[in-house]
Order: sequence, then structure tokens, then C-alpha cells
Amino acid sequence: METHTTAAVQESRRLTADRMWIRWGVAAAVTGMLAWVAGVALIPLDAKLDQGAQHLAQVLRAHAGQLYTAALLAVLGAVLLVGFFVVLTRLVPEGYPGGGLLRVSLAGCVITQTLAAAGASFALASVHAAAGNAGTGLVTFGWRALWLTFLGSAVPTIIFTVTGVLGLRQAGLSLPWVSALGWLSAAAHLLVVFTLAQRGAFAPDGIIGALVPLTTVTWILALAATLPRSQRAAVGVSSLA
Repeated sequence: METHTTAAVQESRRLTADRMWIRWGVAAAVTGMLAWVAGVALIPLDAKLDQGAQHLAQVLRAHAGQLYTAALLAVLGAVLLVGFFVVLTRLVPEGYPGGGLLRVSLAGCVITQTLAAAGASFALASVHAAAGNAGTGLVTFGWRALWLTFLGSAVPTIIFTVTGVLGLRQAGLSLPWVSALGWLSAAAHLLVVFTLAQRGAFAPDGIIGALVPLTTVTWILALAATLPRSQRAAVGVSSLA
């Protein structure tokens, strides 16, 4: 009887801890994705490489303050997204269905968001150079590096999305329509990987390159919105122990 009571108390504590982690994870996901969207929205539409180095430098110089803010918001979004995936791995202990895939997904997410933070740093360097009237070559290099870094992050993004969708489905933490959004995001990033255009909509700083990450944002927000109502999240995966 005493053993049964002790087990019940431990189980109750695990459930309480899982619910707390879910709340923090949802808060991190929503805040992070909104920060990322706000950061992208602050980038001037005419800050394009194909309009010439002199024009780019002028645009960055004129909008230096908001571009600094945009870069910092992007970094904030990256950190919080990693935090969300840490929570997901916390909800599915190692050895349980989906646990291994979610840990691979977390590793891919860390790599992706590290590249995103590096891209934001290149943007800061470019804006700082423009504001200080440095050579346009340095300004252009930093701005091009920003978008090419984002382009390079498409590969680990695909990996963390695919493994995340599969792991979450196995763990019972993702509804079918939410998983479908994840597959859509992976497919959109796969399209970007093979884009070699120098100008236009499919250029690294074109409209397509800017919109594709919104598929990840949509998937993450949908996952965060449905996670608290997931049956496995409600009862706690750890209750299977």
C-alpha cells in the first residue's frame, strides 16, 4: 500500500512538471515566432542586392535603427525556438516512441538556428558598415552573407522538420493536420535549396526566400496551439514509466 501511494505521488509530480514544461514551451514558441515575423517585417522592401551596392548602402543607412531591431528579434526567435524543441524532448523521455527522432530534430534545430543567428550577425555588420559610411563592398558582402546563410540553413531545417513531424506523430503529440503543415514546410524549404537565381523572386533576398520560412512559423504556431490539448501531453508521456 505504501509503495502504491509513493508511486502515485511521484506520478502526480511528473504530470505537474509536464504541464509546467508545456506552458513554458508554448510561451517560447509563440513569442519566438512572433519575434521572427516582426523582425522580417522590419526589413525594408527595397533593401535588395540587385538594385546596386550604392542603393543598398543608402537604404541600410536610412533604416539602421529598425534593421538593428530586426536582427536582434531574429536572434531572439532563434533562441526561443530551440527552447521549444528542448521542451518537446523533455515531454518524450529517451526510449519512448518518437524520443530518438525528437532528439535528432533538436540537434537539427540547434544547427538551423545557429545559422540564423549567424545570418543576423552578418546583417548587423552590413548595417553597421553602411551607417559608418564604409565601403559598399563590405556592405554588400554582409547583406549577401545574411541571405546565403539563411539559404544554407534550409538543409538542417528540412532535417529537423521531417524528424520532428515523425517523432511527434509517434509520440502522439501532433494532430494529423499539424503534421501536414510540417510536411508542407519541409517541401517548401526543399524547393529553396535548389534555387540559384541572382535576382528576382527566387533570389536569396527575393520574395520567395522571405516567405518560405513562414511555413515553419505556421507549423510551429499550430503545434504550440494544439500541444496543451494533446492527449499524451495532458496525461504526460512519463506516466507510461
